[in-house]
Amino acid sequence: GKEIPGQASLVFDVVLLDLHNPKDGITIENQHVPESCERRSQTGDFLRYHYNGTLLDGTLFDSSYSRNHTYDTYVGKGYVIAGMDEGLLGVCTGEKRRIIIPPHLGYGEEGRGKIPGSAVLVFDIHVVDFHNPADSVSVTVNYRPSNCTVLSKKGDYLKYHYNASLLDGTLLDSTHSLGKTYNIVLGSGQVVVGMDMGLQDMCVGERRTVVIPPHLGYGEDGVEGEVPGSAVLVFDIELLELVSGLPEGYMFVWNGEVSPNLFEEIDQNHDGEVLLEEFSEYIQAQVDSGKGKLAPGFDFEKIVKNMFTNQDRDGNGKVTAEEFKLKDQEAKEEHDEL
Repeated sequence: GKEIPGQASLVFDVVLLDLHNPKDGITIENQHVPESCERRSQTGDFLRYHYNGTLLDGTLFDSSYSRNHTYDTYVGKGYVIAGMDEGLLGVCTGEKRRIIIPPHLGYGEEGRGKIPGSAVLVFDIHVVDFHNPADSVSVTVNYRPSNCTVLSKKGDYLKYHYNASLLDGTLLDSTHSLGKTYNIVLGSGQVVVGMDMGLQDMCVGERRTVVIPPHLGYGEDGVEGEVPGSAVLVFDIELLELVSGLPEGYMFVWNGEVSPNLFEEIDQNHDGEVLLEEFSEYIQAQVDSGKGKLAPGFDFEKIVKNMFTNQDRDGNGKVTAEEFKLKDQEAKEEHDEL
C-alpha cells in the first residue's frame, strides 16, 4: 500500500508480554511450605488466603493486601476461576505458592477489568487457614495429671486460663494478660459452641489445645475488630478449678432428706402463702447451713426468682400449698424448681 513500499525490508522491535499454549495447564511454584503440615486442602474446603495478582510482565492488577482482608472461598467447587480452583488444592496452612494460570483457565479472550484479554495470570498466594464445613472441634491433650478422676461435664462451673490465636499464630486474646481466669458454667451457652465442646471431659490441672472451626466459633461475621470472619480459632487452655454442677434441669438440690413439712417451714408467718422474700430467705438459709446446694456459677437472685416463678403457677406473686411441688412430684413438666 502507500505506507510500505514494494520490495522493502521491514524491521520490527518486539516486546514479548506473555505466551501460552492452549494445551497448557497451571504451573505451581512452591515458595514456602511449613515443616509441619497436618492436613492439605481438599475439594469442598473453605480457604482464607491473601494474594497479589500480576501479569507475566509484573504488572499488578489486584491485591487482597491492599484491602486488608483475606479472600475467602470454597475450593474445587467453581467459585473462582478454574486455574485458581485447581491451584488452591493441596495447600497447607501457612503455605506460600505461586500459581501461573493460562487464559483459558483464567479470564479467557475477553479478560476482565484491568486484566487484558488472553492474558497469562500470576498469583502469589499465602494461605492463612482453611477448614471444612464437616469439621468438628479438634482437641489435643498436652498434659493430664495422674490423679485425673473428676472430669468436667455439662453444668459444672469452670475456671480456666487460655491463649486464643489464629492458625497462623496471631494472638487474639489471653486471660494471662488480664490477670484473671475465665469463668463459665459448661454447656450453658456462655461461650461459643466449640469451646463448650472443647472443655468437656477435662480435669483440674489439665492443659489442652482446642481448634475450633468458624461454624462452631464466631462464624462468617467474626467479631468486629477482634476476630476475623470465617476464622479458625486455636485455644491453649489450662483448667484451674472445677465445681461440680447439679443434675440437668435442677437449680437447687438437697444434701439430705427433705422435710415432710417443707411448705410450712418456708411459710414463716403461717398465713398459707409464700412470698418471694420468704422463699429467698429460706433457700439462703439452706445453702448457708449446707443442707442444700444451688447450681454453681449463676446469680443467686436470678436462680431463686426463677425457682419461685415456676412455683407461682397462677402468676399472682404468691405460692400456696396447692401450687407448691417438688420436682419429682411434677407430671413430666420441665421446671427449674426445688
